[in-house]
Amino acid sequence: MKLVVNGQIQSDLTKLPYSDSLIRGDGLFETMLAIDDKPVALDRHLARIEKSAAISLLTLPALIDIQLAITAVLENQIGKSKLRLVVLSDGNWFISCQPLSEESASTSLTRFDTPVFSKDYLNTVKSTSYARSLLAVRYAKSLGFDDCLFINEAGFVVETGFSNLLVLNNSKWVTPALTTGCLPGITRELLIKWFDVSEIEISFDELLTSQAVYVTSSLRLIQRVNRIESRSFSENSLGKELISQFNQRLFSNINP
Repeated sequence: MKLVVNGQIQSDLTKLPYSDSLIRGDGLFETMLAIDDKPVALDRHLARIEKSAAISLLTLPALIDIQLAITAVLENQIGKSKLRLVVLSDGNWFISCQPLSEESASTSLTRFDTPVFSKDYLNTVKSTSYARSLLAVRYAKSLGFDDCLFINEAGFVVETGFSNLLVLNNSKWVTPALTTGCLPGITRELLIKWFDVSEIEISFDELLTSQAVYVTSSLRLIQRVNRIESRSFSENSLGKELISQFNQRLFSNINP
C-alpha cells in the first residue's frame, strides 16, 4: 500500500494519524478507481466530498493539496488501483492506494431485517462511520450471500451495504430515487446522465419481478446480481450491452 498523510508521502501504516476522530469514525471518505496513474471521475468525487463536508460541518484541506497528493500516490502505478481519500474532523487527512483485486462476475443479495430511515440527515454523506453497512454485509455472508439490501421505513428498496442498485424493468433502466435515502453514487450519477436511467421508488416485491438487477459503485462499476434470496437472475443481453457501452464511454474520458 502507498500512503500520503497530510500531504507527505509515508512508508508504512504506523504513520496514520491516530486520534479520537479516527477511532470514532468522525470523518469523510471517497473511494475511487484509478487506472494506471489516472483517478477515475476525480472531479465528481471531489465535488461530492465538498457537499459532505458542508453537511457534516467539517473543513477540507485545499483541493489543490488533495490533487497533488493523489498525483504523488499514483506515480508509476500500473493497472487498476483502489484510491481512498479520508478527511478527519480534527483536520488530519490521508490518501491510500493499493492494487485492486478483480471482482467476481456477479453477486448475491438478501434483505437486512431492520428498515433504514429515508430522511436521515447523513444519508448523502460518505462517512467513515461505516458500522451499519459492514454489519449488513456480515449478516448477508452469515446466510451465504455476498451483500445486503436496505429497505426503508416506507418499504422501498434503498441500496446495498456497498453499492447502489440498477434495475431493468420492462426493458427500461431504473434506480432507487434519492428520496428513498440512497447515497448519490458516482457511477449511479453517470448512468442517469448518459443512459437516461430513471429514478423511482420500488418495493422489494417489485424488485423480485424485474428482468435483471445490478449493483453499481466506483470500484465495481456495474456488476450483475445473480440471486436475491430465492429468486435467481440470468445474464441479460441488455445488461451486457449497457456494461460494454458504459465502460467504453468512461475509459475514453476518465474524468467525465
